[in-house]
Amino acid sequence: MDRIALAFGLLLIACSPALAQDDEPTAGERKTIADCLAMNTGDEIKAMGACIGIIGDRCPDEPGANTMTIVACQMREQKIWDDYLNEWYGEALKRLNDDPGAATALKDAQRAWIQFRDAKCDYWETRYEGGTFASVAAGNCMRATTGERAIEMRTILEDLDH
Repeated sequence: MDRIALAFGLLLIACSPALAQDDEPTAGERKTIADCLAMNTGDEIKAMGACIGIIGDRCPDEPGANTMTIVACQMREQKIWDDYLNEWYGEALKRLNDDPGAATALKDAQRAWIQFRDAKCDYWETRYEGGTFASVAAGNCMRATTGERAIEMRTILEDLDH
């Protein structure tokens, strides 16, 4: 039994660089979401929300899809949304330099949102704990919730233009 565990551990270590590469969004994936957002610029949050899942929702239908490939795909889309969120949040904070009260409120809201997101997605991990679906459900939650917050942050940033 120890040999099986050791062999499995070595296999995971050997595969980890390849897995890490699968977690990086491709240029095409980034462009797909950017194009979707560009088509919905100036629209309501709901319209931009249609861009969430444009990458990850199709992953279970890919040829050879399994838990590992689905989670990796979700992580790639989440990374794209996380990058947008960080960019728009940083830009909003810059624009609020002359309003320290609002900047502090935005920072507090973002910290609270991170705690909310983590608790929300931990529910899904716990709900399916012990099964392979746990990582898929939690990954889907992280991807969708991060996308929603990114779009919300974009509307906050757009509001600062007025």
